[in-house]
Amino acid sequence: MSGLANIFLVAGFLALQFDYGVENTNIITCDEYGRLGDHNRLRADINLEHPELDGFTARLILDNETRYSEQPTSFTNKSKIYRAYLEYGGEKHFWVIGRQRVPFGVGRIWNPIDVFNPIDSLAVESGERTGTEALRYEYALGPLANFDITVSRDKSAARIKGYLEFVDLALVGVADNDNDRDIMGWEIEGELFATGIELRSEGGCFHNRVTGKRHTEFIYGVEYGFANSLTLLGEYYFNDKTRTDHLGCTISYQPASLWSMKLLKIINLDDHSSFIAPSIEYSLSDEMTISAGVFIYNGGSDDEFGLQADQFYLRWFVHF
Repeated sequence: MSGLANIFLVAGFLALQFDYGVENTNIITCDEYGRLGDHNRLRADINLEHPELDGFTARLILDNETRYSEQPTSFTNKSKIYRAYLEYGGEKHFWVIGRQRVPFGVGRIWNPIDVFNPIDSLAVESGERTGTEALRYEYALGPLANFDITVSRDKSAARIKGYLEFVDLALVGVADNDNDRDIMGWEIEGELFATGIELRSEGGCFHNRVTGKRHTEFIYGVEYGFANSLTLLGEYYFNDKTRTDHLGCTISYQPASLWSMKLLKIINLDDHSSFIAPSIEYSLSDEMTISAGVFIYNGGSDDEFGLQADQFYLRWFVHF
């Protein structure tokens, strides 16, 4: 009997369908003091499916990262799991369990209510999000509405979202045990009539369980894409706890099929310090790109962006 079970197990394993990809990213940095750094990431992406398990997929993404810093001299090498999850998608039910990217918030520069994997706009690769080991469940209440709940080791969240004719609206509740706080928030995103202008907002009321104090954080954003590939985006961020206002904007443009350019600027409206990051990218082939950019900070010694060193980077990416 055990031999027969082993045969079925092997047969089921052989029926698995999988595809994989390997990519390498190397980022060389140099700041205004001449300090050099290098970050190399080799990433393997494996996807698994089974023809008899409709709706089930599995994904594993492994990273090997090497970091080098000239001053002070340091060298580290480590391997880690970037993503590893099992996913099921049915007509009304959707499950994901494992180390995953939790889709939370609608902000493009800031995510005040995203306690799982918020955006780091000051990073070279702002799109890289740390995965969260969590169980996520989503239920379709109807064709234009759904409810989802996410549970991780020290954080949990529930959200109900409705897709209306002109706007997508969500109400969010978060229990952040890691930071001893609770959040009641919202997500709003939609087009301004039929103008093509995208409006969005996210934020909430934050309750500190230890002190009992409450404060508010929110963003308002607007985005518009022109027919010539020029896209303008602006976001305003307010934090009632620190009493600070920030304004961020991005300009992206593709002057030719192989070239793309982007400019990000963030201003602290209270101390008037600022951060600007222009970048340019060129596609060497369908599988390879090279990009360069600079981080320039402006402000006094007591300002938010005043003490950070300007930095130049060169990024090379290839997919095998």
